[in-house]
Amino acid sequence: MKKIALLAILAVLVGTAFAQDAAPSGQAAPPASAPETTATDTTTDATAVTTEIATPASDDVAAVAPGVALAVARGERYSVSSELGEASAAELAAKLDALFGVYNEYLRFDSGALTVPLKVRLFASKAAFDAYLEKVVGQTREDFVYLHYSTVERSELVLFEKADAEDFAASLAHQAFVQFLKAFVPHPPLWIQEGFAVYFESARPDPATGTVDFPENTAWLETVKSLNARGALMAPAELLAVGLDESREKRDVFYPQSWAFVAFLSGSPDRSYNRFLWDAISSLDPKAGFETNMATTKRMFDAWYAAEEAEEDFLSWIDSQKTFADLVTDGVAAYGAGDIEGAGKIFSLALEKNETNYIPYYYLGLVAYAKSDFALADFYYKSALELGCDPAVTNYALGINAFASNRFEDARSYLEFAKSSAPERYTAKVDELVARIEE
Repeated sequence: MKKIALLAILAVLVGTAFAQDAAPSGQAAPPASAPETTATDTTTDATAVTTEIATPASDDVAAVAPGVALAVARGERYSVSSELGEASAAELAAKLDALFGVYNEYLRFDSGALTVPLKVRLFASKAAFDAYLEKVVGQTREDFVYLHYSTVERSELVLFEKADAEDFAASLAHQAFVQFLKAFVPHPPLWIQEGFAVYFESARPDPATGTVDFPENTAWLETVKSLNARGALMAPAELLAVGLDESREKRDVFYPQSWAFVAFLSGSPDRSYNRFLWDAISSLDPKAGFETNMATTKRMFDAWYAAEEAEEDFLSWIDSQKTFADLVTDGVAAYGAGDIEGAGKIFSLALEKNETNYIPYYYLGLVAYAKSDFALADFYYKSALELGCDPAVTNYALGINAFASNRFEDARSYLEFAKSSAPERYTAKVDELVARIEE
């Protein structure tokens, strides 16, 4: 009876402590804002390149980087030249092959139609990248660029090494998709090109295994929701007809909305929208110009859907989507209201969207503790701690969890750590619990 009463008291203490520490960092979940690597138009049109450049870009290597040997590695689909050496070139080729596989799981092009490898050039610095672009196109760009010539043999993706690995990975996934798409359809509609390019930005290939980690990309969802709230989004029929000049003029709307529209078409519970996306891709003609391919997909859309109904469905889908911050807010509210099951489901969804933030792990630890699954709670708390959760808060939770599972020495260690880390918050609570351990 004494143990039962003690656990009841502990439950009250735990609930109080967790309510006070609902946001371990002292803040709510960080806002989900647009990533620093924005989806910019970094594709150079074939007409511009071929009229300005008399020779393929590969002919200009010696002039651009004298004394620097480019190591070359061949993958299944790519030929990579790198200033960083053969190992770097081989690793990049393996990453690109893995990305190619993911792209084609969605678009289902005939990969056998590619008779030459896709060319990629990696420079060791932004300065070398700039010098090369100045040489071949008379200008440079802030991020990676795909140079699209009239043939696949001459076209190439041009990269430079970045200190920020995540920035490099997002830009690579984006621009490698543009190269992939234009290798099969030289002049696709921009909403397909840029919508999917942003859609794939979260793909992270592992060259060692050939696999790709591809979590849902919701980095632009907060931006799209904000645009929608301001009434700034284009109608779907208008989006499908955007040309290059208009895409540049409306850059801040076009790129995030293109991503949202592709995500809507692929993820909508209404299968007719799924069907339109795949049929639109199938309708693309490799020999047709941009205007023809754009008109084909728009004509198909107009024939299938009433304009107002399609717009309403699209906007409703946007409203229904939850950002990581939305889910954290909802999860905290559910937990605070005593809805343990609901909180667990919400934080599991949040974890799917962001596995690197400690907040879902911390709250899933609370949920597991509430269900008396102390081993699972221990796992979640320790995961939260590894990802940067407040050590005092997390050790206090670990201490209570260890006490409840009769691991008294572990409990004492965790609790004393919490007390020493934040004495003003935990001295009284820890002293009371330690006294109970010693009874």
